[in-house]
Amino acid sequence: MAVSILLAVALVAVIGVIFLHRATGDAPTGGAAAAASGDCLPADTRITADPAVADALEAIIADTGCSDVAIHSEDSAVTAAALAAGGDPDFDLWVPDSAMWPAQVTRLAKTSGVDAAGLVVGDTIASTPVVFAATETTATALSAAGADLSGLADGSLSVVLPDPTTAAASDAALLALQKAVDGDARTFTGLVLALETGVVDTPAKALEVASTAKKPTIAVATEQALQEYNASAKTALVPIPLFDATPVVSIPIVTAAGSSADVLAAATSLASTVAGGSDRLFAHDLRDAAGAADGAEAVSVGTDATMSANRAEVLRTWQVLTAPSRMLALNDVSGSMNEPATKDLSRIALFEKAAVRAINSLSTDSSLAIWVFSSRRIGGQDWQEVVPFGSLGDPKQKQTMIDTANKLDDYVGGGTGLYDSVLAAVEYMQDSYVEGEVNLVLLNTDGVNEDDDGLDLDGLLTKLRALHDPAKPVSVIAIGYGPDTDQDALEKIAAATDGAAYQALAPTDITSVLVDAVTQRGCRPNCG
Repeated sequence: MAVSILLAVALVAVIGVIFLHRATGDAPTGGAAAAASGDCLPADTRITADPAVADALEAIIADTGCSDVAIHSEDSAVTAAALAAGGDPDFDLWVPDSAMWPAQVTRLAKTSGVDAAGLVVGDTIASTPVVFAATETTATALSAAGADLSGLADGSLSVVLPDPTTAAASDAALLALQKAVDGDARTFTGLVLALETGVVDTPAKALEVASTAKKPTIAVATEQALQEYNASAKTALVPIPLFDATPVVSIPIVTAAGSSADVLAAATSLASTVAGGSDRLFAHDLRDAAGAADGAEAVSVGTDATMSANRAEVLRTWQVLTAPSRMLALNDVSGSMNEPATKDLSRIALFEKAAVRAINSLSTDSSLAIWVFSSRRIGGQDWQEVVPFGSLGDPKQKQTMIDTANKLDDYVGGGTGLYDSVLAAVEYMQDSYVEGEVNLVLLNTDGVNEDDDGLDLDGLLTKLRALHDPAKPVSVIAIGYGPDTDQDALEKIAAATDGAAYQALAPTDITSVLVDAVTQRGCRPNCG
């Protein structure tokens, strides 16, 4: 888990309650009969399909009398992980539960430097809308109140999200959310971090949580998952519209790049067979490739490669935003921090209050270390470790951090040994880098470098660029307090590390800027 923030965001109003009618499940007619007249797939065709569609495919193929074709049922996330790790495709045809997965395979393989098999996304053969489901009581109350997704930011509305790394509905919902805020990285970050607190393992669990929640709660799931849940649920849930356009998960046929003519012919045959067996799709709570289903309004299905790539990218963003933070707070305690910021408080006193609030903004799976710097604190060394890294999930450790932040004034004195301290902090973070976490240096200063015996700015930037390693990124998030800060230098330091620079010119800015810097680390360097 990562940090959570409160951002009020007005999106689209809930415009009513619409129930997407469940397919009747009657015995197939018409479409299945047409499918039965098609040619059989070769018996040795290897088909791997996600459990969401595997049963429907088996029924459709059986209707053709081609019962010799076996379908291997496997979660799309499992198949994608094996392919991204460099495994050879053990299928001729792959039917994942979303067209997003092939793009995800490519992204994961590129990130880890693996030469993965190329994949070709073919015809869409089925689809299922993404729904935001709630109890009738909650849906009616939300509609009457004109509630919208700004409730996510202020905590009045809870959303239960199946793990986006394994659930296709969630990445489609995240992409819709990103579009709803016009791609604004800062706003999207705030909403994602609010969503993160309600992540569960599966769509079924999300629906279960929503049905028993004590406060207004919405579950993200596919229409198929909702209908399957309602079939045996004590408390049925209904979908509510939250976006102008309904997000839809498209289900394609995927082949390996360079597949033989026979395999490509098998893919075409399967697509044709499924198109003729739409009744079986409906019976398994799926829609056809065009988004149509018995008893329900058709929805628009996007099939272009760009949409699939966008969903993979929004999943990457989710993973970055929700990764645990490992933050080294590098705090200026030079003599100028004793100068007055307000009539009653010095700069260091205001910073202490802001620092405590920032610590409380970090989630319990984050870790923090506190360093201070001025000039020649330890011999000729400008920096000093005050509290080593520790987990904020440990109440005693967190209290130690808060107590230290409240007593930073005890360390004030000397000049500003900025550049050598920044380099030491970045080197330390790279040497102790922790995979799977966001490793960063949070630099807080009110002045300019005053260590004439150490690095100059050009020397520091040269060393930072040489240290930069995309496989072990360590960003510097720099905050300048007051008008005396060398903001140009801070911006250059941040740019050299793919970080960001902030400035708090007024005393009242200190708290808001520091908390903003801490909580917005996931969208950098493009927070806007």
